Amino acid sequence: MNRIMKKPLVGLLAGLTLSPLLAMAEITAVKALRLFDVEQGRWVESPVVLIENERINAVGANLPVPEGARLIDLGDKVILPGLIDAHVHIAGGGWGSNDGIARSALRGAGNAQRTLEAGFTTVRSMGGGNLAGIALRDAVASGDVAGPRIFDAGTLLGVTGGHCGGRLHPDNPVASRGSANGAEEFVKRVREQSSFGADFIKICITGGFTSGTSPAITQFREEEVRAVIETAHNLGLKVAVHAYSAHAVKLAVELGADSIEHGSLIDDQGIRLLKRNPQQVVVPTLSVFGTALQRAERVGATPAALEQLHHVLDVYMDNVRKIVRAGIPVIYGSDGPPGNNFSEFPLLVDAGLTPVQVLQSATIRSAEFLGAAEDIGSIAVGKYADIVAYDSDPLADLEQFRQVSWVMKGGVVYKEQ
Repeated sequence: MNRIMKKPLVGLLAGLTLSPLLAMAEITAVKALRLFDVEQGRWVESPVVLIENERINAVGANLPVPEGARLIDLGDKVILPGLIDAHVHIAGGGWGSNDGIARSALRGAGNAQRTLEAGFTTVRSMGGGNLAGIALRDAVASGDVAGPRIFDAGTLLGVTGGHCGGRLHPDNPVASRGSANGAEEFVKRVREQSSFGADFIKICITGGFTSGTSPAITQFREEEVRAVIETAHNLGLKVAVHAYSAHAVKLAVELGADSIEHGSLIDDQGIRLLKRNPQQVVVPTLSVFGTALQRAERVGATPAALEQLHHVLDVYMDNVRKIVRAGIPVIYGSDGPPGNNFSEFPLLVDAGLTPVQVLQSATIRSAEFLGAAEDIGSIAVGKYADIVAYDSDPLADLEQFRQVSWVMKGGVVYKEQ
């Protein structure tokens, strides 16, 4: 197991001190109406899951419940593996915030609780302007607060004044901790993040939807992107690249980025480049724009603003449909408000994935990408007992994903209705 895997999974037995709704006995048996096997893509009828401490030691249809085991009978509920959101900012929006580590981490604790109760038992947190996400990750792993397993990027890396480089002002010309310029400075920043305990590196090589930046403009030079990726890979860390423009996507792919975050303005050449290496994935985060449109409609935005948002979402959706048709691996990531992590499901279905494929992208495929498939991503022997339950089949009615009624993480129940 590499370093990326170890940190979020350390000290989980301490989670039993959290006073959740239900602490497990030495042996726990969970029964339900059906279980979805994400590895095989099929339902298992009358499942029984046997759990010892944090992990699953048996699972199957109509397994006998050992004498003395604590029984959790979920009746007519259906159970799925705990979900994984591979693009969140759990300790706050990050680079644009003036909050310090303590305030961001405390806010993150609430975000972590909401995320876990939404059925997402693991997240890949894309970092922020400080190291609050790492502090939160370690607090969850130590059992100090309730939350999902966290893989965190530490501090976002960007050029001075760029999308992740921090807003500057003549009266406060101090760049963020992750701001750098030139290949050598970025080498130093990556090494710093590694020493601080980051699980992976996140860089923003284009602008975004923030004041003074544009998603169509590439802000990094080629040698800067290369320096980040080569240094991170030498340290055993993957690199997630925030890239909207077609030029930036191609640059990141050619230089060996592990994941393209957003990729909304990708072109046909970028798609061809991605197809050459199936180890590279795309995390579309369509819900950023879908939820923005919904909020704009609720607050009565002007017709012109609504038209623009519709246009942006249509363009980005068309490009994600091309990615899906090309067979490029898509990993589930919402980039949305904590607790609303479900929002990417219907949009990815609209983009051409089946509900089962979206579920797999939010479970076993994400676990594989994280290098964590031995521990999470499916309900299987030897893995952590991360299980969520619904009153009816969410694959038949996606809205059911909003209605998770029961959540177990590592054999401990954190939510029940």
